[in-house]
Amino acid sequence: MNKDFQLDSLIKNMANKHRPELPSPGLIWWRAQIQKKLAEKERIERPMVLMRMASVVACLAIAIVVTALNWGRLTSGGQTGLFMWLAVATMAGFLLGIQLLLRVSTSKS
Repeated sequence: MNKDFQLDSLIKNMANKHRPELPSPGLIWWRAQIQKKLAEKERIERPMVLMRMASVVACLAIAIVVTALNWGRLTSGGQTGLFMWLAVATMAGFLLGIQLLLRVSTSKS
């Protein structure tokens, strides 16, 4: 019983002594300015991000259509089938490379 009372009084004393300090007004203003600039940058870049997503969807749709239209050649084998598989793989690699370059260039700015 005595230990509970001592623990309770110790916790109350610690709570009474603790006074949280607010940051200086200059620091608060500086952080607010940084947040404002980040929000502004995000608002400005939003259309570019949406167009990038739309271009990925369009390129994938074109790749799917080209593959579907040439599916007979792809599965027939021979040199024509090999050429078509290489063309599809090249197109996919090209699209992935463009997206990677766009992502890297956007993250640096």
